[in-house]
Amino acid sequence: MIVFTITNNVTDEVYVGTTNVSVEERWMQYQEAAKLDHTAARLFKDIRDFGAKSFSTTEYAVAYDREDLKDLFDEAIDEYQGTSLVGVKTTKPKPIKVAAPKKTAAKKKTTKSRNAHGPVTTILSKPKISSGRTNSAAKERAIKEAISEEKADRETKKLMKASAEAQEMRDIMARLDNRGSTLKKR
Repeated sequence: MIVFTITNNVTDEVYVGTTNVSVEERWMQYQEAAKLDHTAARLFKDIRDFGAKSFSTTEYAVAYDREDLKDLFDEAIDEYQGTSLVGVKTTKPKPIKVAAPKKTAAKKKTTKSRNAHGPVTTILSKPKISSGRTNSAAKERAIKEAISEEKADRETKKLMKASAEAQEMRDIMARLDNRGSTLKKR
């Protein structure tokens, strides 16, 4: 999972988003969505107004789990005072199909809603199954390698910080020991 930024080079506005695919593929999706008339998001308006060449994309960080993704995303929003791209749709919404219930062997999830005129309609929906996959072994491998590198880098920084704190504590204790031994001599 990748946290990325899109910068409008004309207005210096920064948009922050996340993706499971590459940043380039996600940027292409945003460009295609900007061509559709139904999209009213600020990013799409800016792409239409300034052109796609007025933007630059960068990978901010790679996350290895959802919690880390959220932390990195919040960090990027704070750092750049950016606009979130979470919830920005890149596809045209599909019309809702309303159908009478059918007798089937498989049990389906149903929801009921009241119509303004009184009768109850039933909407059949399939259970959503998320895979979290990119459909490419090479992309999966690259993402996993980037995640492991960043995780190792964080772990190294954490260990270096702990080592520096331990050394500082040893120095303080040594000064206290020296001070205590000079007091006994007096």
